[in-house]
Amino acid sequence: MKPCDCYDSVTANQLNEQGLRFNEWSIVVKPSSVYITNNTTKLRIPQNRFKAMAEWYLEDQKKG
Repeated sequence: MKPCDCYDSVTANQLNEQGLRFNEWSIVVKPSSVYITNNTTKLRIPQNRFKAMAEWYLEDQKKG
């Protein structure tokens, strides 16, 4: 199961990991939202918007 497939707390609890942390940066999946946090800021992004941004970021942007 992918984190983007979790639309309620029951499915989110089935994930092996509900978040990831590198030093002060963390990302956590909660139902319908993704939270990106560092020492001073917490950003909540709706899951569908986060998924669209992640797909764009990973997409090949070569001119062609």
